[in-house]
Amino acid sequence: MGEEIAISLKNVSKCYKRYAHPVDRLKELLLPGKTYAQEFWALTGISFEVIKGETMGIIGRNGAGKSTLLQLICKTLTPTSGELQVNGRVAALLELGAGFNPEFTGRENVYMNGAIMGLSKQEVDERFEQIAAFADIGDFIEQPVKTYSSGMYVRLAFASAIHIDPDILIVDEALAVGDMFFQAKCMARMRKMMEAGVTVLFVSHDIGAVKSMCRSCIYLEEGTIFHIGNSESVVNQYLKKTREQLESLIQPDILITAKNTQQENLEEPISEASAEIDFWQLPNTGYGSKKSILEKYRVLDSDGNKSDSFDWSEKITIQILAKFFVSAKNYSIGFLIRDIYGLDLFGTNLRYEAANLPELQINQRLLATFTFDLMLQPGTYTLTLGVSVINEDNVEDICDWQDNIYVFKINKLNNLTPETKVYIPTKTEFSIVL
Repeated sequence: MGEEIAISLKNVSKCYKRYAHPVDRLKELLLPGKTYAQEFWALTGISFEVIKGETMGIIGRNGAGKSTLLQLICKTLTPTSGELQVNGRVAALLELGAGFNPEFTGRENVYMNGAIMGLSKQEVDERFEQIAAFADIGDFIEQPVKTYSSGMYVRLAFASAIHIDPDILIVDEALAVGDMFFQAKCMARMRKMMEAGVTVLFVSHDIGAVKSMCRSCIYLEEGTIFHIGNSESVVNQYLKKTREQLESLIQPDILITAKNTQQENLEEPISEASAEIDFWQLPNTGYGSKKSILEKYRVLDSDGNKSDSFDWSEKITIQILAKFFVSAKNYSIGFLIRDIYGLDLFGTNLRYEAANLPELQINQRLLATFTFDLMLQPGTYTLTLGVSVINEDNVEDICDWQDNIYVFKINKLNNLTPETKVYIPTKTEFSIVL
């Protein structure tokens, strides 16, 4: 493994044996060559590399193999087959309850954890006050860990992990049990570690956090790598797959009827009024139930012309034409603007902005128009469009979702453009006070 590689996996698999009865384990020991177990492959053929200093996200449904993969990298589990190499000191914050002795006090666990990671007592002494301050659990640090709440536990575990100067930091979903203030503090500290060149593996169901923290990502599905690449494309694949799985569970009869209706009317010409509007045609590549589809859209500058380049704070108009293959009383059409890293910045839809929407009949179209000022930092952005219907239980069914179908640029107008991604116009007052 090259010196620039922090983690390398080549065709790594992990198999567990499952026994129908406890006595079957004993039978297998006493009768060599005969097995009484069923094999369960938690991971199969996993291959990827993580460059030093890279932050990689890992996403997937529960049971996809994420925790098993992390435990293999931490070497608390041994792979059944394949080659795994890790270059550097690893600090891991895995599932709640792992790593600390519940009978020891918080202080004793900090010293034990440091010793396991190769630190001397003097080195832990030098770090202890910083660890205690970051954990911020007060006098409980002198109490047995078994008396801790889940939030206190994860505070001390994270504080211990980040103060051993790791080369590789592995964070599982354990942070989810912390309060909002502590999560924000952890995220800020992780960003500092990333800037300092620490390699980070980050597992979370918070898709926004994954896209914000990670430039690359792995999507695990049933123990295999379903998709690997930049975080935005991987997250989009994950969301698409998740929606497809949800669609197979809800109202299959209505879904089939809607798709059949769509197929029968696919060649129906657009009405004369709609045809007069100079739109961009949307490809039929979006995902969703297709009870409604996005047909056309356009983005207009302040002069009413189609464009992909705008000045900062310019007023623009987004128009979206959707066709419905089911009758709908409660529905929505909307858009989402992302930056070049795939981070969601701004978006809205008819449910938020409009009241008294007309009831739609089968095969009717609706043209939605949104007008707003572009209060985004100069740079490059993408536009995502969506249409949905909402059932009687107020559950939203995504009918058609078109990711990143349009790329546009915001130009710097003057030196007063904001440093933040999004600017919100604010009423300001001031006076001199003696």
